[in-house]
Amino acid sequence: FPDGDIVLDIEQRLLKLHRKRLQCSSVFSDMLHIPQPAETDRIDGCPSVKFVGDAFADWEVALRWIYNKECANWLQLSLFDVLARAVRIATKYDICDLRQWGIKELTSRWPVDVVNVRLNSLPHAAEAIALAQECNVPEILPSAFYALSVQKFHSSADGGHSHTILHPNDLRRLIAGREALQDALVCIVIDPLTEAGCYNNVSCGQCAPRRAEYWRARLAPDPKSPWSSWLIRELEQMEGDDAFITSLCPECVHAHLSTLRWRLGRLRGAIPSFFLL
Repeated sequence: FPDGDIVLDIEQRLLKLHRKRLQCSSVFSDMLHIPQPAETDRIDGCPSVKFVGDAFADWEVALRWIYNKECANWLQLSLFDVLARAVRIATKYDICDLRQWGIKELTSRWPVDVVNVRLNSLPHAAEAIALAQECNVPEILPSAFYALSVQKFHSSADGGHSHTILHPNDLRRLIAGREALQDALVCIVIDPLTEAGCYNNVSCGQCAPRRAEYWRARLAPDPKSPWSSWLIRELEQMEGDDAFITSLCPECVHAHLSTLRWRLGRLRGAIPSFFLL
C-alpha cells in the first residue's frame, strides 16, 4: 500500500502495511505502542520489522482477513492449508477473532464429540493433529486421531503418509489408539452378547443366535474398504437398523438397544484415553 506506514520483511519479501490494521493483534498493538529508537531500520521512509520463522504464505492468508474480514466467508470454502495458515498466524500473534474463526472451522471438521466424526474428518487428519499441537487446539485431537486411525495405512488415504507428518509422540498415540480400538472390536466379535456392566443384555433363546450373528456380520472388516472398522459409526447405524430391531421379540429389542447404547457410550468416553490424551 503506497500510504502504508510500516514495512514487514517476511522471507525476504517486503509488505508495506498500515499500523492501525495490525492492531487487531495484541502482540502488534503492544509493540507499536512502545516508543521506537531513532536508529530503527527504515524502508521507504517507514520503520521495518523483520520476521524470522514465519512463512510469507501464512501472512498472505492472515492479511486477507485483516484487510477484509468479509473474506472469511470465502475462507470457509477453502482448503485445509489455508485454514492452517490463518490459525498459525492468529495463534502466534494473538489475533483473537481470526483464531476463534479458525477454531470454529477446525471443530466443524473434527468435532469435540467423536460421535459426530464424518467423512469430511478423514482428509488432512494427520495435518490437523500437528496443527492442534502446534497451535494449542486440544479439543480437536480425539476426533482427528480417531479419523486418522480408521484409515488404512497401505491405501492412498491420509493414513499412508501420517508418519511423515506426525511427531513421534503423536505417532505412538495413533498406534496405541488403533490397537485399543482393535481390541474393543475383537472383544465384541468374540462374544457379541456379553457386555460387562450392561445389566439389560439378556436375550431369549430364539433371538440370541440371530443377535450374535448380526453383530459379527455388521462389524466384520471389509478388505475392499479404504478404512478399517469405523466402530462408532457402525454402532450408530446399527441403532437405526429398524429392519433388524423389529425382527426381535420385545424383550430382546430392549436388550439389543441397551447393549448398543452402552457400547457406544463407553467407546465415546474412552476415545481420548485410547489415544493417550
